[in-house]
Amino acid sequence: MKWNNGKERALFEREQAKLRKEYLDAGMTEEQIQKIREYDEDSFRKRRNEAMHTQELDIVLCEDEDHMDSPLLKKYLHNLSVEDKHWENDRFDWIEQIADNRLYELIKSLTDKDKEILTLMIIDGFNVMQVAMKLGVSHQAISKKIKKYKNIFGERLRKRLLTWLPIEKD
Repeated sequence: MKWNNGKERALFEREQAKLRKEYLDAGMTEEQIQKIREYDEDSFRKRRNEAMHTQELDIVLCEDEDHMDSPLLKKYLHNLSVEDKHWENDRFDWIEQIADNRLYELIKSLTDKDKEILTLMIIDGFNVMQVAMKLGVSHQAISKKIKKYKNIFGERLRKRLLTWLPIEKD
């Protein structure tokens, strides 16, 4: 929508002058006329705002997206589109298969780096040295992480994790 503020304001003022005369002839007070003008002024501002912040969508119905010229239409269609990614293999899918709710919540709350370390050890079968080399850190750092995980998961869940995580000899 295009808006010519000067032209629209002039039309509005002419209409208000005409209405003011009609209202006076009908016996309305100045206060009543002023309240009606304020209401009309508010409506005028709303119409102007809508006109200035609305862009027409010239929709050409076609199957080929290359022929869409309107960037607004492309943005609109993109925001309405949903990509189906359920088939993609997520690195941390194994977490979703954990039956124990407490263990699931604890692992889900870990950082992505911590989840990656667990994935490398549990799913990929890497040992501490291999994980350290893959991540470019010292094996002591990975050993500390493993101890941290065992402390986080607690005694009750430790038995489940011990089958996954290597036992460190002190």
